[in-house]
Amino acid sequence: MPNNVLPNGRSKKDGRHVRLYHWIMRTDAWKSLSPLASAIYPEIASRYMGSNNGRIPYAVRDAVQRFRVGRTAAVNALDMLQERGFIVLVTDSNFTCKVRRAREWRLTEFGCDVTNALASRDFTKWSPKIQNKGSVARPTGSVARPNGSCGVTVPFREAA
Repeated sequence: MPNNVLPNGRSKKDGRHVRLYHWIMRTDAWKSLSPLASAIYPEIASRYMGSNNGRIPYAVRDAVQRFRVGRTAAVNALDMLQERGFIVLVTDSNFTCKVRRAREWRLTEFGCDVTNALASRDFTKWSPKIQNKGSVARPTGSVARPNGSCGVTVPFREAA
């Protein structure tokens, strides 16, 4: 038997897998992801081989084919992953190139293998935008209200 096979016929190497840690899933950024975006992230992460972060190929057409969704939905999901800080676009693709290339991504969860930068984990810094909590708007001018059992609206007159 070869050296990389156990007596029971199984490989000595662990099977490839993608780890999705609980601390990642507890972040506000992860909780805010759409179902499609949270499904695409492990797909991109599965292409990380341990030494290609920053050169992970994943095209919009890959998401369209894998999840059977429209192009717009796939683009929106990838944009959401970028905006939340899970992935960073390193190499963009375009139709002017003679060679067909997919976009190349970097997972912020891991260090970059292209620039040797440390893991930025930008998704831990993301928070939902806080709505403007200014004063409550008050109506101006005359106010109408229902009057009587028939629900007829009559102009409101303040007591003088």
